[in-house]
Amino acid sequence: MQEVNDRGLFRKAGHSTLHRFVMSELRVSRGDASSRLKALDAASELLSMHGQPLPPKCPAAAEALADGVIGLAHMDVMLKVRDKIPHKSAPEVYDVVDAWMTDNARTLGPTELEVCGREVLARVDPDGTLTDDADRRRNRGLSDGAQGLDMMAKLTGNLDPATLALFRTVMDVWAAPGMNNPDDPNSPVGAIDDPRMDPAIIEAAAGRDTRSRAQRQHDAFKAILKTILEYKLLGSSHRGLPVQVMVTMTKQQLDEAAGIAHTASGVDVPVKDALELAARSDWSLAVFANHSADVLYFARAKRTAQQGQRMALFAKDRGCTSPGCRNPISWTEIHHTTAWADGGFTDIDELAPACIPHHAMIGPGEDQWQTIMLRDGPDAGRVAWIPPTYIDPDQQPRINRAHHTDHTIEAAWQKIIAERQAALD
Repeated sequence: MQEVNDRGLFRKAGHSTLHRFVMSELRVSRGDASSRLKALDAASELLSMHGQPLPPKCPAAAEALADGVIGLAHMDVMLKVRDKIPHKSAPEVYDVVDAWMTDNARTLGPTELEVCGREVLARVDPDGTLTDDADRRRNRGLSDGAQGLDMMAKLTGNLDPATLALFRTVMDVWAAPGMNNPDDPNSPVGAIDDPRMDPAIIEAAAGRDTRSRAQRQHDAFKAILKTILEYKLLGSSHRGLPVQVMVTMTKQQLDEAAGIAHTASGVDVPVKDALELAARSDWSLAVFANHSADVLYFARAKRTAQQGQRMALFAKDRGCTSPGCRNPISWTEIHHTTAWADGGFTDIDELAPACIPHHAMIGPGEDQWQTIMLRDGPDAGRVAWIPPTYIDPDQQPRINRAHHTDHTIEAAWQKIIAERQAALD
């Protein structure tokens, strides 16, 4: 794997990063790929700028991993512990922690090893004097996880003291009992200390509020985000798209107020919630040829032509069109399937979204990808990516269906129904 990275072979295989290469070729999750690459970085022997071999960052763990007595889950725990060692610690502390954790990992499972990790960190900095602002900056973070089957996602973070103080101050006034309760139509919206609020209404709403503190903070966070967007505090445009929650759905979903809609940021949203979000937004209409991605008509409200084109591409493609890529359209650039320099036009039937890493892989070179717009057949209106010959000697065009699993499922469902009907006939 280190050689694949050093020689850039992941690009030869059509991937923009080693992380994407591992995910695709080994068919593992994003988190699993990250764990493997972190283990690779910690356990590999690298070369100095002068070509001299350098020992692994974690020599004891590297040896145990090579011997097969510990696994990637152990390495994941050990590296998280290593990351929390204060940077002011003496260099030998890292080696001692590596050896001690590895000895324990030989007989313990990953869960038990986490307990050992907490113990060793307490010994490294028992009174907290070594940890400083640099450590806190290094360990800060806020991440949203993938959506589960219930379309919920976990928000995890590590807040520095100042951010935590700000968060709790905001939650004290926005997440107070009775405030911003979506289950109560008479619940006040905003901060409890707003002078325009009626104390009697707040008190009555608080008496009806049965939410937990965690639920109140969730609802307050949602209300704050909606307020930021509604008051246009983030500007008017991002990557050519309006800064608002953009949702695409079919006419049938709109008529029935049921099903799952898709946002420009790559989130699946129940149509009922999408309609609520869109209540005070500008509406646009994109019309496609029957059962295809061929745009026949696009109407918009209060938007420039460039934004209109990008919005139509969102309705059509939903995200990056590179095969297998799941990056949403809010992370993409607009690609001309026929290069502008070669006489291409900025027309909707010549454009396709591509994320920055994949956009950079397109070109006329032998080791680059090419793109064509399909003009007929079931995929009319979609862009196909043609791999270089070293990936596919036949250069068969490839289409990204990762953003349209609903279409794939519907087609499979209709095929099953047709086969059963044919069997009955």
